[in-house]
Amino acid sequence: MHVRLAILLCLIIVLTSCGRRLSVDTAFEGLPTPTIAPLFQDRPTATSFIPLPTRTPFPTRPPVTPVAETGSGQTNDIRSLQVLPVYRDALSTGWSITNSALLGSLTLTQTNVVALGQYAIAVTPSASTGILFFTVTPDSGIELRRDQVAALRLRLSGGDTPIANDGMTISVVGSNRVPYWEPNDNSVSLEGRVTNSIEPLFPETRLYFLGLNRAIAPGEWAEIYVWLDDLIYEPEYTYVTGFYLKTSSDLVTKYYVDQVEWLIRDQP
Repeated sequence: MHVRLAILLCLIIVLTSCGRRLSVDTAFEGLPTPTIAPLFQDRPTATSFIPLPTRTPFPTRPPVTPVAETGSGQTNDIRSLQVLPVYRDALSTGWSITNSALLGSLTLTQTNVVALGQYAIAVTPSASTGILFFTVTPDSGIELRRDQVAALRLRLSGGDTPIANDGMTISVVGSNRVPYWEPNDNSVSLEGRVTNSIEPLFPETRLYFLGLNRAIAPGEWAEIYVWLDDLIYEPEYTYVTGFYLKTSSDLVTKYYVDQVEWLIRDQP
């Protein structure tokens, strides 16, 4: 009797233990299985920032000082150079501005903003890129040999508005065939340049590469020097036939030019 009672009690204890274990297991049914996968899953690759390309203006280095020695051994000492005027109150004989383009207005006898003398040139660019173009005329008799021209010098002002030192470019052009400007002159080439390229053949130099380290302030005149021997990417040519100033109305609303002249070396 006692033996049967002991066996019965053991069976009750065993069944009770199983019931508890089943209830614990059932309590976790339906929950997600723990995992460390989210800590090591592949993350999206970061895309590096690539700035949009910008066009580098010509040239890519500052000019030499006016008294530095050129590559040909000549010295750009202003005191030893001859002056050939292009504009002093009026255009010099043999020069024209009729090839200027995309200008809102242009006058050679402006009196309100003048550097020296009675008149100055006043220019209003159009919304498109406007060009004030000085050219040697075919009947001028002028012969500006590239190897004798040291620099172009002019005075520039924005009148009552500033001119940023990156707001305008200046370019000197030339020919290997004739000493005057022709619209279809293809006598000059640049090595590696496609003939019909839309890029300018002659370097267009911004003001900050001509020594201006700040904007031209309102009411101020700046004396600009373009030293030809310091221009890079310049093709080889025999005659200087003209030069131009290029800007647009969103960069320079109006500007004034005065005392334009070439600095010429003595012929050997």
